[in-house]
Amino acid sequence: MPRAQPTGLRPTRLVPIRLLIVLADETAQEEAGGPELSCLAPVYYLFRDAGAEVVLASPSGGHPALRLRPAAEGAAAPAVARFLADRAARDALADTLSLSQIVPEDFDAAFCLGHHGTLQATGAGVGAQDAAAPGALLATLLAAGVPVGLLPGAGARPGPRGAGEGLLILGETPRAARQAGWLLLALARGDAGA
Repeated sequence: MPRAQPTGLRPTRLVPIRLLIVLADETAQEEAGGPELSCLAPVYYLFRDAGAEVVLASPSGGHPALRLRPAAEGAAAPAVARFLADRAARDALADTLSLSQIVPEDFDAAFCLGHHGTLQATGAGVGAQDAAAPGALLATLLAAGVPVGLLPGAGARPGPRGAGEGLLILGETPRAARQAGWLLLALARGDAGA
């Protein structure tokens, strides 16, 4: 289950929202195209501007490579420009946690950009053996009832337990990433009737 919230009035949330963004590693990017900054930046700021703590992770930790088009297009352009000018955001991207450092119970929702593989846990939880398998972490989150968004979602291969107790949100475009981000934020806040 996601982290326990205090009982009482629903609009007041005393426990800070903590959201995880998982970025594909360098080896998977050639295979799946890799995540783009134009998908990361709008979701990152959607979560941050809502007061959420945002944790960035990648399979091996450190600085994952992101695709950056010469000029961001459309609605993502202001968020990309903001990200490139934001020292704290760039520092967070340069020092992502490795997947083996993630404790699924610490998060209210998760979002994965890039290649994620099969959504199936190895049975022993997430640890060093799963360092290159974002799908194992995502399956563990789903089994714990944490909602997860995937972009791109076309290659999603749920394991035999499907989404488990969680909710799996799939998308393909930067616009879908932002829509999934809004839904994940609403679920984490408890605004979506969860």
